[in-house]
Amino acid sequence: MSTRKLWIWLVASALLCILGPRFGVGQNQEPPQKWTVETHDNTNFPLVGKHRVTSCRECHLELVFEGTPRECEACHWVRRQDDRYRLSLGTQCGECHTPYTWKNVSSNKWNHVSATGYLLEGVHRTLDCVDCHGSDGFDLSKMSCYDCHEEDYTEAEEPDHRAAGFPFQCQLCHLNQNSWEKAVFDHDSFVLRGVHKTAECSDCHSSGVYAGLSSDCVSCHLDDYNSADEPDHQASGFPTDCVACHGASATTWEDAEFSHAVFPLRGEHRLAQCSDCHSSGVYAGLSADCVSCHLDDYNSADDPDHQASEFPTDCAACHGTSAATWEDAEFSHAAFPLRGEHQLAQCSDCHSGGVYAGLSTDCVSCHLDDYTGADDPDHQASGFPTDCIACHGTSFTSWLDATFDHSVYWLLQGAHANLSCSSCHEQGYNLPKDCYGCHAQDYENTTDPDHSTAGFPPDCVLCHFPTHLLWSQAVFDHQFPIDSGKHSNASCSDCHVSSNFREFSCLTCHPHDKTRMDNQHQDVTGYVYESQACYACHPQGTE
Repeated sequence: MSTRKLWIWLVASALLCILGPRFGVGQNQEPPQKWTVETHDNTNFPLVGKHRVTSCRECHLELVFEGTPRECEACHWVRRQDDRYRLSLGTQCGECHTPYTWKNVSSNKWNHVSATGYLLEGVHRTLDCVDCHGSDGFDLSKMSCYDCHEEDYTEAEEPDHRAAGFPFQCQLCHLNQNSWEKAVFDHDSFVLRGVHKTAECSDCHSSGVYAGLSSDCVSCHLDDYNSADEPDHQASGFPTDCVACHGASATTWEDAEFSHAVFPLRGEHRLAQCSDCHSSGVYAGLSADCVSCHLDDYNSADDPDHQASEFPTDCAACHGTSAATWEDAEFSHAAFPLRGEHQLAQCSDCHSGGVYAGLSTDCVSCHLDDYTGADDPDHQASGFPTDCIACHGTSFTSWLDATFDHSVYWLLQGAHANLSCSSCHEQGYNLPKDCYGCHAQDYENTTDPDHSTAGFPPDCVLCHFPTHLLWSQAVFDHQFPIDSGKHSNASCSDCHVSSNFREFSCLTCHPHDKTRMDNQHQDVTGYVYESQACYACHPQGTE
């Protein structure tokens, strides 16, 4: 090595020893001259935006590279201490700011409503933070409109908010945040309809009073009420609640409609003028009874005479409420429903004496002559009831349409079903209800078997069922078995040797064989060779 090169190396080594620590050379990183922006991107802190054009000394003080902080506040607050808000919004700068500029706050990162509970809309979106927060920091206790707009509130004069007692919640009327002029008041305490929708605020609030103003109609319209003369509201005792007749959507006073609910107007009443009924000018407390207006009509009615007939004075009972004339009367004949021939009858046919109230509804009260004159059959002689509907019903059109329910007295079955009435009732209708009462002769004349001699009971239905068509269909309940076994082929006379069927003989078919019978019964106590004894031991005819 030449002397020149040696001296250069010694000087460079000395300078490196002196200046190396100052510039970080020879410590933990490569010499600064070997670092570029691109190589810095490979570290855990890539250079973006303003950081890309910032000199190394701005972040690496004294060019010391080891231990350089990566947190935003370490450089932008701890080192500079120029945050006017004293970190009241936190130390996470990257949530709002980007490395390109402090002023371009990222709306995608900073959500004002989630962080503060206050949504920025309208003109508020264009304001700078200091316009609302000034130099007092971000005190979240002042969040109401009035906190910022007290001066706007106190200076408002159309209307005067303070004098009117308006609430401090601006958003109740100023629904959007674009302009003060587009306020909308929710008039829910008195919904504006009809002519009220087009009225100016001052028309009702002329005194400048808004809070506590009465919503009663008469509070504004007393003069209108007092001056009304068609009809005279005061004299008629009309209520002061205008909406009862004029409604809430009326555009003029003339559009009044009265709810005549206390006396619904139907039929002829719908065409009447108010003065027809309220001729005296009385509206309140006027009676709704028909007779209060129609007493003269009632008294003069003669077809029929309402007074003499003691008709009720409630006209609606017959004339209804929708009648157009008095002639359209329809009486509800509920006390005696009109059916059949009665539907075609004139009122005078039954009410010939002019009597309506209290007239009896018993058939015989009108039809006694028909009852006594009936001869096919003779109702009186037969003892028929005087209640005509029992046979003739209520819907008949002729006396000949009678139908008698015979099941009430005697159900007609079998041979009885095809008989004519005269077959049984030739001698009248008050007949006995037992078989023997009509069939005594049949009972006495029967010879096969002789019922009387045999001691058969006179109650025919025991053997001759009501559904039988012939006497020969008799069925006798024989307690001793004759339908099966050795006795099935026996005739009645085989056992009943006499005409008295209460008596029977076992010995006719079972003659005395002393040796055989005695041998068979030698162990039987009280053994006697006698028919009643046989039956007592052999009730089923078996050994």
